[in-house]
Amino acid sequence: MKNEWLAQFENENTKRQYEISLKQFEEHVGETVKTYVEDLEWGDFWEDLQGFWKSLSDKAPKTQNNRVRVVKLFFQDHGIEIPDSEWSKFRRRRMKASRPQTQDRAGKKEEWRKIIMNMSTPQGQALYLTLLSTGARIGEILQILKDDLDLESDPGRINLRAEYTKGGVGDRIIFLTDEAELAIKQYLDWREGKKNSAGVSYDETSKVFPFTQQTARKMLYSASERAGLDMKDRNTGRREIHTHSTRKFFRSNCGLGEALTHAIMGHREYLDQSYLRVDPDRAAKEFKKNMGNLKIFESEENEEITTKLKVRALKTMLEEKGVSNEEMDELGKLLSQNID
Repeated sequence: MKNEWLAQFENENTKRQYEISLKQFEEHVGETVKTYVEDLEWGDFWEDLQGFWKSLSDKAPKTQNNRVRVVKLFFQDHGIEIPDSEWSKFRRRRMKASRPQTQDRAGKKEEWRKIIMNMSTPQGQALYLTLLSTGARIGEILQILKDDLDLESDPGRINLRAEYTKGGVGDRIIFLTDEAELAIKQYLDWREGKKNSAGVSYDETSKVFPFTQQTARKMLYSASERAGLDMKDRNTGRREIHTHSTRKFFRSNCGLGEALTHAIMGHREYLDQSYLRVDPDRAAKEFKKNMGNLKIFESEENEEITTKLKVRALKTMLEEKGVSNEEMDELGKLLSQNID
């Protein structure tokens, strides 16, 4: 019952969030939705749903409201409807506005530079340079396949298919800065013949970034801590710079027109107003003209960026294995003496 309902949603992130909401409701009522719905009256469900809403009071208002809406939708689709008058009254009197509680921020270029340089693997560097370059959602980028990449165009492009997007709003083209494109190429070369942390060969997947949002967040948070940029909101204790900050960075810095900016970011109401879909080449030219606004590294030389990222990644991996700075210095001297 639950699985069949979830299967109708194509977006994997949406499906996952809906599943979490239903699971939490099942835990609240102490039984599965399949048995709970048997001989259920709307009044009993309405009482339980309000109790479920109260049980989520420790969550951010947006999360609390969304969880309840998902459960309401599920039971509505299975014939249990709450009268509009009751729901409207509840929304007006009880549900808080869905505003974010944490004062998150976009992050400055120099901050993101430090974070990227403190990522221990090319996959983290490639992922976050891509997010900063495109303004795309983390859930969208984690679904892209190698076939979605167009690294031959100038600038490089990614085709975000409709099924990747939030709410299935439709496909769109997003663009890569020179440094993001370079990082992706290096990462794809680096991963050949390697296995991920679960022991699965990268060569067996067509996904560009075959890992979860949780893993992606861990990459960011670990690098932020090493960079000394793991500041937290004093009211909520949540990090000020997180995965969504990349979208804020793009929007604040891209320098593109309003309609094109919102369209690239996947905002439904702008997708048909901009020329992103009807003339992607024109959008690409506009992006390239403003590309410097989104580049994290000051140097225009790709070779210098490559060296910086490789050295930083190697140093971080050695640190994680317990190699001291003194030992690294000694290793560097030995290498320089033995290189022709």
